Amino acid sequence: MLPARDSWQITDGPSWLSASHSPSASLLALRTWRADRLVRRADCEAQARLGRPSIPTVHDEAVLERRALTTPSGFDSELTVGVEPSAAGISGYAIAIGSSVGRCYAAVFTTVVAGNGAEREVAARLGVVVDRILSSVRVRSVDERAEAVRRRLVSSPRAPAP
Repeated sequence: MLPARDSWQITDGPSWLSASHSPSASLLALRTWRADRLVRRADCEAQARLGRPSIPTVHDEAVLERRALTTPSGFDSELTVGVEPSAAGISGYAIAIGSSVGRCYAAVFTTVVAGNGAEREVAARLGVVVDRILSSVRVRSVDERAEAVRRRLVSSPRAPAP
């Protein structure tokens, strides 16, 4: 299972929101962005890979599951889950890519486990991420984003006047 939420390091970068957990060698990165009006999922994936070269390359023999994903709402999304051996143990990934009118979405989870029971642990982590996180992702509305910014501004300490 994935460790407790408090043990994850959240980084809200300029383009990707990332959550990393060093002890379990797990990383979750999410992003939405504007795209051409008639963007396709393949275009979104290509753009995501350009911006984040660390997205795992999908090898057909490593794929455990590939299916449509209904989240986030309004996006044509596909989920790909895979597991393969690596130098550090067993590597697992869950990649969700989606397109909507003028928008793209990408979510990438990676994890590595070594030692006895590695296959079971990778499967458990992937199951939690797919069932509890990627299956419930939603894109905040403009009003929700504006309210979050307003709250940050109101609760931020003001700098003393010079």
